[in-house]
Order: sequence, then C-alpha cells, then structure tokens
Amino acid sequence: MVVNVFGYISIQPDWTVDVSTALESTTPGKFWVSAYRLDEASIHGYIQVTKSVSADGTTLVNLSALDAAITAEYVGPRQLRLSSASTGIVSPVLYTGPRSTVACSQVVRGSGVRSFDVSRYGGLLVAGGDDGVLDVYGTQSSQHRVSLEGHIGDITSCLFFPSGQVVLSAATDLRLRVWSASDGTNPVTLVGHTAAITDTAIVGNGKNVLSSGKDGTLRLWHCGSATVLHTFDLSKMPINAIDLVAGKEEEEEEEEELPADEFETAGKVVAVACEDGRTLLVDLCSRETISVFASEVPVRAVAYALASGLLFAGRSDGVVDVWTTDAPAAPAYAFKRNNSPISALRLVQRTEAGPPLLCVGTEDGQLYLVALEMTNGKVTAAEVVEELVAFDVDPITQIRAAPSTTPGASRQSIWASGRTGKVYEF
Repeated sequence: MVVNVFGYISIQPDWTVDVSTALESTTPGKFWVSAYRLDEASIHGYIQVTKSVSADGTTLVNLSALDAAITAEYVGPRQLRLSSASTGIVSPVLYTGPRSTVACSQVVRGSGVRSFDVSRYGGLLVAGGDDGVLDVYGTQSSQHRVSLEGHIGDITSCLFFPSGQVVLSAATDLRLRVWSASDGTNPVTLVGHTAAITDTAIVGNGKNVLSSGKDGTLRLWHCGSATVLHTFDLSKMPINAIDLVAGKEEEEEEEEELPADEFETAGKVVAVACEDGRTLLVDLCSRETISVFASEVPVRAVAYALASGLLFAGRSDGVVDVWTTDAPAAPAYAFKRNNSPISALRLVQRTEAGPPLLCVGTEDGQLYLVALEMTNGKVTAAEVVEELVAFDVDPITQIRAAPSTTPGASRQSIWASGRTGKVYEF
C-alpha cells in the first residue's frame, strides 16, 4: 500500500500572543514558522505582524513572511492561513488558535493531563494525570470544583456519563471507578482486569460500560452490580484504544433475550486497536468479531465512521490507515506526515451535512483535521483542512468533540490535552 506523505507547516504555539501585541500597540509582532516534508530539507522563517488603519478607520492586520517560501494570510485574531508550494501545500491551510483554555491547576506532575472529558452541556471538565487523582473544573472559569481520590495508578481514561454529573475513570491500578462529580464520592468500583486499563466507553445511558486493557481483553460491565457481564479475549498483546459506535437502531429485543443486567447493546459496534497491529470490529450484542484488519505495526488509536464504512487506524510509525469495511484485505488509503506515532484520533461532525472530519493527534504535538474525498464510495484523496495550534512538541494525550457554541461554526468544538496541564478548546 502506497502511503501518501503530507508536507506540513509548524507554527509558534503562542502565535496569537504576537498578533494581540501588534493589535494593541505600535510594536510589530513576530513568530516563527517551519515547513517540512519527510526526507526533504526543511524551511524556517518568521512571520511579521503589523497593523495599519484604512481611510474609513478600519484596523488592518498585515502578515509579512520573512521567508519567501512560506505565505501567510490573516483571517482573524486566532486564525490565519499558511501555504508553501515547495512542500506541496499549494492550497492555504487554516490555522486556528484556542478559543478557550481550562487550566487544570491540580494536575502538577510531569505527564500533564493524561485524560479528560467535557460534560454533555459543556459546563464541567474532568481531568487526571499520573498521580491517581482526578479533578473536576468549571469550563468557563477553570475553577476547581472537587477532587476524585481513590486510584493508586496513572489515570488512563475518564468519561462523563450522559447526565454530566457522574464520572467513569480507569487507571493503571487495574480498576474502574464511578464517581459523583458533585461531592467526589465513589459508590462503585469495578475489578477484573489483570493488567493496566487503557480505554473506556459508556454504553447508552450508562447502565453498562466497556473497558480495554493491556491484558488483551475488552470487558462489558454492569455498573449497578459491579460485575463483568462478558470478557472478550481478543489479543495476546495490549489493546491500546477502543471506539464505541451506535449503528442503525435495531428492533427492540425482548428483555428476557438479553443476558441479565445488559442494556442498549443492540446495534453497537466496538472498534479495537491492538498492539499486535490488528484493528478489530466487534458486535457488542452478539459478541462476534465482525472484521479483522491486519498490519505489521502497532495500532495506537482508532476511530470508526459506521455510516460510511470507514475505519481509521493510527499506527506507531505515524501512518493513518483508512480501511473500508467491505475490503479488509488492504487499506483503501494511507497517509502520514513524519514518523511520530499517532496518539489520538477523533471523528468530528460538520455543522452541515457531509462526511465527518478526522482529527489526528501525534506524539510530537501536531493536531490537525483531515477531510477525505470519496468517489463512488471509494476513498480517492485526503486533505488537511485545518491545523489546531497550542502544543509545542508534547504528545497529544486526548481529543474530544462536543457541540459548538460558536455562532456560524462549521464543525463541532474540539478539545485536546497534553503535557502543558491545560485543556484547549478549538
């Protein structure tokens, strides 16, 4: 399979500060940019920011590239467009700075935020690091609300239940815990994994949850009884990530036909990323493995667009494989930028009708959105349409997508975390 290699332009993470400085004073701002293409010489330069006032009193912002190989166009205080023909970026790509930031003040150790989630209505954020503690914050003020203390290992996953008032967490201590986001109590602890838990998912309204682990298993739990309903023994090596997707609603099954304490599993498919290079699709209700997609490289992140039949597998060598479920023999398309491992993938819905965008996070701090071109149901091309800029060279640890509150937004809001100890909204 031919892997398409994208050229890309990196930009100073706090470039919006230089724009603000130029807008608020007569002093020009300046920030660095660098253009790369794998196995080719890189290009380095600066963008200078100046302002002027038009005849009608309008403030104009001018971006002047101090290296002719990179072209810049001002869009707004936190957006610009960059292109570089010499690296194959002919169509200008949109670069977006954070819309808001939640400073996770309680996360103080070196790994930063290892996992986080945002409540359904956007008012609360829960985040955890490598000290076993999770903390709940208000998204508007970063105000610390409550600490969730009980894990004795690194936090690897945390999710809000649909109510937005209850949190599911997992850690390297082999345990999942259910918490009150209001008072920090922990009424339920789920025990059964024999190695560190790597990822979680909430089934429907949350009576059942899923977890994956380095023990190679996927487990379906009933929260009320704190019991495991089924163990999917899928791999002899770690399962690194999962993505639970709800398919077309099936006819309601008679309650007595389901195992005891099992709810809302019909029509649910789990995409599973394995260290052994396989990506699996598993029917949660029937317990059957639907498809197996094999590569020779560990898969670290996964996202599944069930409606279009596209499965995205992010590998440890920087490649994103795009599989179609009707052709599991080989990827339909594959792309990469460099050799930095893919650390996170997330599908992002557009505001208007159209296939979702794929948000890609890497271990060297890149965060970007990819749009696929489809012809007669086949993937024919991929294009980077937006770069999300806030991270330097720190790993992207988590990506979440949530409804946007920005008027006229073309896509969902994207939240992402890393070693900075902050969670950014784009």
